[in-house]
Amino acid sequence: MSENPILMTQAEYARHRNKSPQYIGKLYKAGILVMRGRMVDATASDAVLDDKPTEKTTVDGQAPASYAQARLADMVFRAKLRRLEFDTRQGKLVEAAVVKERWAAILVVVKERVLAVPDKLAPELTALTDERQVRDNLKREMHAILKAIHEDIQYAR
Repeated sequence: MSENPILMTQAEYARHRNKSPQYIGKLYKAGILVMRGRMVDATASDAVLDDKPTEKTTVDGQAPASYAQARLADMVFRAKLRRLEFDTRQGKLVEAAVVKERWAAILVVVKERVLAVPDKLAPELTALTDERQVRDNLKREMHAILKAIHEDIQYAR
């Protein structure tokens, strides 16, 4: 990042990012953009939105050299935190613990349904002598199980 930041109006920054002015306005109101007065610091805001470190925010893992660099690093950090909160509120991000719990519950349902297949199909399949009929019954049951699991996952919120 250069010593003289690239400053833009919100409209110019919207064109720069190829986004709508309304979207940039939302980011501004959420405190995600790094502002210099009423102007957007394009390089720092790009770093926040692209989630990339900048030269002034990290120099080989060392602290910034000047007060201005430290202040900019703090602004970028706070803007990134606000962006995470913003994306979480919009439903774009979910806490990892929630995702892990959800997957654990899904896997329990899958395990229970799959392990129930032999008990359910054994009586039917022992009466069949044709390989094709056995295969068709197995496929029918597997499709039914997968459809039921899909519905359980899709509608259980």
